[in-house]
Amino acid sequence: MPNNLNRVGTVYLPTGNPDTVNYDPNYAPGELGTWYSWQQKRYQIVQLDSGAVALNPSSTVSPNTLAFWLNREQYIVTNDRRSAVGGAAAAQVQVAGRFGTFVTPGFTCHVQQRGRATLRTQSAAFVGGDSVIAMNDSSAIADRVAMATPTPFTIGIARGPAVLGLVTVDLDIPSIE
Repeated sequence: MPNNLNRVGTVYLPTGNPDTVNYDPNYAPGELGTWYSWQQKRYQIVQLDSGAVALNPSSTVSPNTLAFWLNREQYIVTNDRRSAVGGAAAAQVQVAGRFGTFVTPGFTCHVQQRGRATLRTQSAAFVGGDSVIAMNDSSAIADRVAMATPTPFTIGIARGPAVLGLVTVDLDIPSIE
């Protein structure tokens, strides 16, 4: 469990930018699970499952893809929706955040949960105001639901159309506190 919620405290950012953090979990183990705000965005410090890439080599842990909760109590995430809490069928409601950089399996990273972000997608049909959800297949990318259509778990709202496989989103993913 985190030692400090860091609502007003200081979080160590070894790179100076949470979207580029990828460090050995033994470096700052007491920060795991901490959530904090940085430049009008919200992040949570998590550890990537040590077997994430081995479980799903076709879905490498890369920038702008989704992280899914593997173990909420220990703040461990995965890029493999089959390993998410409840398995692949429940992965859409187990989104932990957005990876901002390439992450080494077993290492600590900071996943973005709120604020403006870019997500990978296969859908080019996004329109500003569409609900953004986790894609309902084996990938760790975003999909869309047309405006005013109820969705089981919206992770954000699209700001406009997707361009070159990326969509800008106002993320709103709950932290584990």
